[in-house]
Amino acid sequence: MKDYLPYAAGVLAGLLVAFLMSGLLALTETPQLVLFALLPAVGGALVERVCRRRPNNS
Repeated sequence: MKDYLPYAAGVLAGLLVAFLMSGLLALTETPQLVLFALLPAVGGALVERVCRRRPNNS
């Protein structure tokens, strides 16, 4: 379960960014759907990759 925490944090961050961009840019329909489909997945993947690349101090 601990291994999924970085991915989940990235998904939540991506979702927050998607909500902000959608509200600020007043996106509707297809662009909004693409935004909400891509940003959480990309955010999760990026955060997970960054966490795996950092050296462990233990």
